[in-house]
Amino acid sequence: PQHYTYLKEFRTEQCPLFVQHKCTQHRPYTCFHWHFVNQRRRRSIRRRDGTFNYSPDIYCTKYDETTGICPEGDECPFLHRTTGDTERRYHLRYYKTGICIHETDSKGNCTKNGVHCAFAHGPHDLRSPVYDIRELQAMEALQNGQTTSEGGIEGQSAVAASHAMIEKILSEEPRWQDTTYVLGN
Repeated sequence: PQHYTYLKEFRTEQCPLFVQHKCTQHRPYTCFHWHFVNQRRRRSIRRRDGTFNYSPDIYCTKYDETTGICPEGDECPFLHRTTGDTERRYHLRYYKTGICIHETDSKGNCTKNGVHCAFAHGPHDLRSPVYDIRELQAMEALQNGQTTSEGGIEGQSAVAASHAMIEKILSEEPRWQDTTYVLGN
């Protein structure tokens, strides 16, 4: 699979053909690159300290969905609600980490999301999620039955945040809205 290419490049650069009014993938919008600023996605990066350059779960309240502009720019630590929610769907944390509930057509493309579907179509297409170090620490504390590493409030809030994140994922992932999938898993 072309996972690395999608994680690194999908909708991160403007389409040079669109600028020249020559892109044939504008209607319907299936182009690999962005045409308007509100379609532009920042590349998700896990830094050396183990944290992401922006949250895969907490949306920015300052981002303008119409113009695609955030006063914090690319340095904003929060998720931008781009067209198609591409910053979230193509984040290291989520891209191709769950099976799509929709079928594929004769060309192998998703019948709902098309050629750029962010969900896996079969076990061969799955990838493991990349976690922020804080998320890993919260999961480790939860597994060990610890509320904190030092016995303080900080660890409790990390565990609560981890629980909240799990609840958010379950409520937003389309497969968890499908009764057949839930009962089968």
